[in-house]
Amino acid sequence: MLTMKNQINKFFFSVFLTLFLGFSHAKAELQVVTSIKPIHSLASMLMDGIGAPKLIVDGSNSPHNFTLKPSHAKMLQNADLVFWVGEDIEAFLEKPLRTVAKKAKKIELMEISQIKKIKFREKNLYKDHHDDHGHKKHDDHGHKKHDDHGHKKHDDHGHKKHDDHGHAHGEHDPHIWLDPLNAKVILNVMAKNMKIMDKKNSANYDSNLKKANAKIDGLVSEINRVINKNAKYVVFHDAYQYFERRFGLKTLGALTVNTDVLPGAEQLKDIRKVIKRENAKCIFSEPQFNPKIIKAIAKDTNIKTGVLDPLGADLKNNKDLYFQLLNNLSNSLRKC
Repeated sequence: MLTMKNQINKFFFSVFLTLFLGFSHAKAELQVVTSIKPIHSLASMLMDGIGAPKLIVDGSNSPHNFTLKPSHAKMLQNADLVFWVGEDIEAFLEKPLRTVAKKAKKIELMEISQIKKIKFREKNLYKDHHDDHGHKKHDDHGHKKHDDHGHKKHDDHGHKKHDDHGHAHGEHDPHIWLDPLNAKVILNVMAKNMKIMDKKNSANYDSNLKKANAKIDGLVSEINRVINKNAKYVVFHDAYQYFERRFGLKTLGALTVNTDVLPGAEQLKDIRKVIKRENAKCIFSEPQFNPKIIKAIAKDTNIKTGVLDPLGADLKNNKDLYFQLLNNLSNSLRKC
């Protein structure tokens, strides 16, 4: 009888132990949250075969006017690591990162000193098409010293252990991921932080990082091979400087430099003049915004319309999205 009782106790103990270990294993998986689809794709490359990062701004939603849902708040609450670009892209995240994602380490990608940052263009029409190449030395090197200082108050808001703070918000174009070399910098920072928090998978992160970097190198070579560097085009908003600089493109201008401010009648008149004077071939809308103005300009000027998408609105969320995103930009411009 005693033996039978012991066997039953051992059985239930083994079941409990199995369940407990399984639960512990599930809890031990690194919880990574990302803000937008391109950043989610980069994190997915590194976590391939290890886990799956969470995404906040999904589908064709724009991060510029996004509203958090309770499910997103829960993601942030459970997060170990959060990767976001910065308040110029995801202003909606700034407060929740302080108040909800309390236990997470927050990495603001615009604050990484190795990122090559480009200043916003102040005007929507670019008389000198080489203007977007003129600040390279300053943007690539000149901000480093400045980045190492300042923003003490900002440091108190959850960006612990960052030594690369400094630029004034609003000074630099935040679409940093559209330069593939910036994407490699982001991958390196992501991998470093993932390895610190998930040491048992360190070798896997290193392996995935190596694969991702090699694939990005291949992407750059392929786009350089096929890109139409003579394309004459106008975009909805000035979001593509990083892509243009990396691949030697010369855009004529944008309808607006700020998505919160739609172009007025005078701006639209100037855009039409530029299109006719420069014999522009294409004008591009974005999935996140109403294409009504683009269609009206196209009708008046007989210019071809297309879509440039800096976020990958219609692409499946996975490790391949980033490559599809940049290839789509290249292909759209090649047809121009």
